[in-house]
Amino acid sequence: MTNAKPARTVADHVAARLVAEGVETVFTVPGEQIDPLIGAIADAGLRIVPARHEQSAAFMAYGYARSTGRIGVHAVISGPGVLHSTAGLALGYAGDARMLCLAGQIPTTALGRGLGVPHEIPDQLGILRTLTGRADRVTRPDRVTAVLGAAFHHLNTERPRPVAVEIPADVLSAPVPAPEPWTAPETDTTPDRAAVDAARELLAGARAPLVIVGSGARAAAAEVTELAERLKAPVTSEMGGRGIPGDHHELALPYPAAHRLWPRVDVVLAVGTRLMRPQSEWGLDDRLKVIRVDLDPEEIKRVAAPRVALVADAGHALRALLDGLPATAEREDWLADARRARHEVEEELARLVPQIDFLRALRESLPEDGFFVDELTQVGYTARVGFPVLRPYTYIPATYQGGLGYGFATALGVQVANPGRPVLSVSGDGGFLYTANELATAVQYRIPVVAVVFNDNCYANIARSQRGLLGRTIATDLHNPDFVAYARSFGARGVRADGPQELAARVAEAFGYPDTPTVIEVPVGEMPSPWSLIRLPRVR
Repeated sequence: MTNAKPARTVADHVAARLVAEGVETVFTVPGEQIDPLIGAIADAGLRIVPARHEQSAAFMAYGYARSTGRIGVHAVISGPGVLHSTAGLALGYAGDARMLCLAGQIPTTALGRGLGVPHEIPDQLGILRTLTGRADRVTRPDRVTAVLGAAFHHLNTERPRPVAVEIPADVLSAPVPAPEPWTAPETDTTPDRAAVDAARELLAGARAPLVIVGSGARAAAAEVTELAERLKAPVTSEMGGRGIPGDHHELALPYPAAHRLWPRVDVVLAVGTRLMRPQSEWGLDDRLKVIRVDLDPEEIKRVAAPRVALVADAGHALRALLDGLPATAEREDWLADARRARHEVEEELARLVPQIDFLRALRESLPEDGFFVDELTQVGYTARVGFPVLRPYTYIPATYQGGLGYGFATALGVQVANPGRPVLSVSGDGGFLYTANELATAVQYRIPVVAVVFNDNCYANIARSQRGLLGRTIATDLHNPDFVAYARSFGARGVRADGPQELAARVAEAFGYPDTPTVIEVPVGEMPSPWSLIRLPRVR
């Protein structure tokens, strides 16, 4: 009698499912608690990118997911590993990112007993559930198939948000002799026919229509553009849907220009967006008819119930709307109003010097298919309304989460997901140092992100706020390294640029180094506030 081959372990099952789902890369900080998983992932042929901090691993997974629409995966030990990664999970939750957190956990024999075993924290699963769309624990080896099935079903069919799977150390290494079967529930992402007919009727009768898009519209960019062209309706986005259509399109409208049109808009088509600011801040009234397309039935009515709700995948809903929607023959007066509003905003942006000059230089140097990762910095804030975005997925924002310091590590994830395409990260001196240690990762794994650091030796936005609120500044002055020397100490390229013209040349030059990250330090002084174009008052 021959010895039977040992059953595959839970870790093997996880790695095999990652491969089956098309996952190619896992970001991690390895540790004893998850080493069986790391070994299985390596044996399965996936790429492993070790970060120097779990926060960065989660940010990298966010960048990977946000720039592609695919699943970005990070694996961390329990306790401090999970807690360090929560900033990235919060950003992914706000940014509608398909992220999978594979979290270690202490052995099942110690769970809930408060013994003080290494990396134990009370109710880790509860913490993960507050930051994800779904979080589960693999409590027994035979449950791994069911837990993974539910996790990937959520990632692939529900509103894009992080999902966490927690696996205790003893379960991770255990064999799986007979996996518990799991069958995916039926899902229907097609819109209700009566709602489609009602929405189409409103759009066909609109005199001053406006299309507002968010993250949920990115995969349906072609349908959005076709519908807008048929309606002759301007299209705008605050952050998540920028690049739909590209800002060179005649119907693309900056967000502050849409605000100027808001009092006259009669029909709004909102696709894959929270629509928070227009509804909560710009104002609503009975004359404004709102049509919302969203995969999340809760989000679609969170602030106010729309006139028509299409709870559906954006692509399915827009294709249904296009079927039978007549083309608008004439809307010249409304489009002239939109052009006028756009011109007024451009004139105001031109006064935001030097930010707008830096952004023009960066746009000039970044190819159309390149990625721009913004940050919580004066140039980054201005970019929300002043940086032309030419394709969907290429603008990576902080979203409403506004986590200072996310940008550089996120840009590394973007670059790993998009080899051969230029990735540009802009940071202030304060935010850059949050994850600047990941230059070690970038150099070791040849991740050629170009990081521009605008250095004013200050938390400038906080200083401006404190001067207005307190009449003074407290704890906002910063002592910084020589960023050029700092970059070179890791083996990265480090250069300095004085002014927009020199910055454009340095960025273009940096993109010529396909295996080496570059840090470009740009000394700057105090800059004018862009907030009058970002936080807009009630007008309706």
